[in-house]
Amino acid sequence: MASAQVPTSLSSFPEELLARILADCVTSPQVLPVHPPWHTQPIFFPCPSLLARPTLHTSTRARFSPLLVSRQFLRIGTPIYYQTLHLPTPTHAARVLETLVAQPALAGAVRRVVLGCVSLEGARVLRACERIEDVDICMDVYEANPQGDAAEDQDAQALCDALDRVDLKHLTIRRTPDAYLTLTRPKYLLERIAKAVPGWLNLESVHYALKISSTPATRPLAEALSHAPKLRSLKAQLPAIWNDSFLTISKNSTLEQIALYVEGSDGILHTTMYMMEARKHARLSELIKVGTSFIRTRAHTTASAVPSPPSTRPSTPLSARRVKEVAAELMTPGLSQNVPPPVAGSSRVF
Repeated sequence: MASAQVPTSLSSFPEELLARILADCVTSPQVLPVHPPWHTQPIFFPCPSLLARPTLHTSTRARFSPLLVSRQFLRIGTPIYYQTLHLPTPTHAARVLETLVAQPALAGAVRRVVLGCVSLEGARVLRACERIEDVDICMDVYEANPQGDAAEDQDAQALCDALDRVDLKHLTIRRTPDAYLTLTRPKYLLERIAKAVPGWLNLESVHYALKISSTPATRPLAEALSHAPKLRSLKAQLPAIWNDSFLTISKNSTLEQIALYVEGSDGILHTTMYMMEARKHARLSELIKVGTSFIRTRAHTTASAVPSPPSTRPSTPLSARRVKEVAAELMTPGLSQNVPPPVAGSSRVF
């Protein structure tokens, strides 16, 4: 009886298995990797909070390299590579849009978009990608007139109109250091997002990557989230003082956890001003205990939240079947020779 033939190279593996392998190599990180200390960050980079400490295989060149191994790897890995788009500037968004227009099949592979600024080009990318489930927005300042009328801010209006058209599962909100919530653009964005939440029937998680306060601009969003039918997780920076934003959101009966954190720390203290007041509200306190890691002041150890909730990102990884479908659509004479440079190919930023 003849023995089964053993594959002698990766190219002979089933494409479903190759897709799984390449996914670990080319999938984009959730946030942008930080440059080494000797590297000067470009002055045009809009949102420092989008940066993270470097981890293994997160650099753009490392993720792009497997696509250059062979045409088979390029065909299978390209849809996976495009699951997450990092758009730090309008220039990056414009280049990505050119690629999506030239290869419309790639738009169907996009699941997550990270916007480093508010721009008309970023809004057009959102409109081009109909299957987006996860959006990371960094609010910045409308330089033409920071305190002016929101009707003048066409970039913010275009972005909010695009958000109205998608069905999000995960939302992250950040801001640049100078984008105070009293300025016109941040207020307008928060108000429009609050109006869009009722249409996001599948919204599961929200991340406030900023210290949120209770103001006329933030209260409508908190109220909208308190009625989101599938909201399960809320993550946010620990407020310096007490406000009722999270208390309002905690009224949502589907909410399972609230994860509070302090940047650069492994946990938070029970004795902070916010936590002292939060203890007076039973449901809010219980949700925080489930999702937050606390530091034991005497032992100087961290008590992690137990049980840890399973990671939900990337939102919906492309299945092997979907990868093959997109790859088949990409099989054109032009693509067989070369593929337009992916978004992360901009080495100037990464």
